[in-house]
Amino acid sequence: MMTLKMISRTALLVTSFALIAASPVGAQAKPGTTKTVFENEKITVVDNVLKPGEESPSQDRAGLILYYISGGTVERTFADGKKETVTRKTGQSLVNPEKRPYAVTNTGKTTLHVITIKLK
Repeated sequence: MMTLKMISRTALLVTSFALIAASPVGAQAKPGTTKTVFENEKITVVDNVLKPGEESPSQDRAGLILYYISGGTVERTFADGKKETVTRKTGQSLVNPEKRPYAVTNTGKTTLHVITIKLK
């Protein structure tokens, strides 16, 4: 027969496990939104939006032409685990010089909106 004390301990234990399981620690970041807005045999144009905390998976971004509709701060994570913080300004455009594939996580407080153009 279970006593009130045993029931209370069991309830506390179950609640603790539920809170740990629901904890954001170790949770996967939500992926950002990407949409191909134009493509032909020569180029691909992609509209990318990363809200704070969202990420883009690791991929080769070498040579991409980037135009920042709204800038922000991101963290690049390379395959070897090295991390690099990059801040871009609204209206900035550039050709990405980084040759190694990397994942991107929006670590800033604003939504990052960038148009990428890839030459084929």
